[in-house]
Amino acid sequence: AIMLYKLCLLILTVQVLTELVLLENSEDTVKQNNTTSGCDVPFQSVNNGCYFFSDVQKDFNQAVDYCEALSHGHIYEVTLAMLDYDRYEDQALLNAVTDRNQTFWLGGKTDDGLQWYWQDGRDLHLDAPFWDVREPDNIENKCTVAETVTKPFRRSSLYDHDCSDTQHFICQANCPSDFIKLGNYCYLQSWIFELAELSWQDASDYCKTLLVFDGYHADLAVLGLQDQDDYFLINNLMKNHTGYDVWIGAYPETPCHYQWVDGRELPNESIYWRYDYPKCGDGKSIAFEHSSSYKKTYIFDYSSETTLPFICQIFKKS
Repeated sequence: AIMLYKLCLLILTVQVLTELVLLENSEDTVKQNNTTSGCDVPFQSVNNGCYFFSDVQKDFNQAVDYCEALSHGHIYEVTLAMLDYDRYEDQALLNAVTDRNQTFWLGGKTDDGLQWYWQDGRDLHLDAPFWDVREPDNIENKCTVAETVTKPFRRSSLYDHDCSDTQHFICQANCPSDFIKLGNYCYLQSWIFELAELSWQDASDYCKTLLVFDGYHADLAVLGLQDQDDYFLINNLMKNHTGYDVWIGAYPETPCHYQWVDGRELPNESIYWRYDYPKCGDGKSIAFEHSSSYKKTYIFDYSSETTLPFICQIFKKS
């Protein structure tokens, strides 16, 4: 049975890859494959997430398998799209459904018609704001779709639906285990896992051990990427940190000449510096410092041998 399942999954993966080759030759993929989206083909950026909108129709279980097959060649764990009422991108995703005027499978399901959950195991609460009025309303329907209605106004909401029906579907690219997704990138916060505080070099070395995957690597986190909202990033990375100082990925190439670990220059006049920094001493690397009085996070140069918490980030190899 296991061998048969693996064979079926292999056949499905080949089918998906064949369809993706055709997709890459289409006009839609040209639009998706831009350098500022932060998403790999065939995914496209919707607000801060990476999604794939299918042209084909499948039943719910086939759609789950199709999304899983999309993981081939990517660091992402790919599932049917899931909503979470703490994320602005949920409304952006529903708006994208409205624009397409189609019905799409999403990754919500129930076993008993009463308790709903997402594909990653999180509860799908019955009072979640993205359910349409009076939904879910059919105990026989065990899966979820995003569907567009026109009354009283044009919008898309979540509905229960028969799992055996065939629909379009939306796949979502998720970060690897232990990483969180902020914007178009994946991050790991050392303090969440109570990892030991490390010197800057040891922290950088630790990050590099986290990911062994063709085309990607991990290192200390950076700022200033073209498709990255730095203020959104800083606020979300630091909001659950009870301390003050955290290593990030910049260091002095020469005294008082700093650069990010991805090779870009960090100018001394950058808006991210604390007002009286950099100090330009030998043996200093860059950390976040959170000011409780100003409720703001700055960067500053700090002795590289000091042990601090740290933030890792996944990068695509150039």
